[in-house]
Amino acid sequence: MQIIGTTSSPYTRKVRVCALEKGIAHEFVVASPMTGSAAVQAANPLGKVPVLVRADGSRLIDSPLIAAYVDGLSPVPRLIPADGAQHEATQQIEAIADGILDAAILVRVETLRPAVQRNEEWVSWQLGKVHRGLAHLDALLHGRELFVGNELTLGDIAVACCVGYLEFRLADGEWGVRYPKLAAHLDELEARESFAATTFA
Repeated sequence: MQIIGTTSSPYTRKVRVCALEKGIAHEFVVASPMTGSAAVQAANPLGKVPVLVRADGSRLIDSPLIAAYVDGLSPVPRLIPADGAQHEATQQIEAIADGILDAAILVRVETLRPAVQRNEEWVSWQLGKVHRGLAHLDALLHGRELFVGNELTLGDIAVACCVGYLEFRLADGEWGVRYPKLAAHLDELEARESFAATTFA
C-alpha cells in the first residue's frame, strides 16, 4: 500500500498518522501536486493529495475516505468508534477540522500573492471561518483531554493536524494564546510516535 502526498499537507499527515497508529505497513511517496507531478496526476484526476494506492493498483482519494478505509483494515485501535453517537461526533469533528484547513489554505495562497493583488476582504472572510471553527473546537475540550470518549480518535488526529498546520504556515496567528485547550491537545499528541514521524516540512 502506498500513500502519495507531501510533508507539508495536513490532509496527508492525517492519513499517515492514522496508518501509523493502526500499525498498517505502507510506503510514503512524496509527490507534490503543485509541480505537475506525474505521480499525483496519474493517481488522482483532480491532482490533489493524499492518494492511497492499494496493492491491486486501485486508488482512493480524499482524506476522510482514506482515513476511514485505513481504520477498517484492522479492528484495533478503533479510530472511528463503532458506537453510533461517537461515530457521528468523530466524523463531525474531522469535518470541522478539515473545513478550517480549507479556509486556512485559501488564506495561505492569497498571502503569497503580491500585496497589491491581495483581496483583504477575502482573507478576512476565510479567517472568520478559521476562528469560529477553532473557538468551537476549543470549547468542546472544556474539562476533557480528548474529543470523543477516552481513547484517541480520528477527530483528535484531524484537529491536531489542523492546528499544527496553522502553526507551521500561519504562525503569526498566535493560535496557542487564543486557543489554549487546542494548544495543549496538540502538545499531547505531538509526543506520540505517529506525530513525531510525520512532522511538517
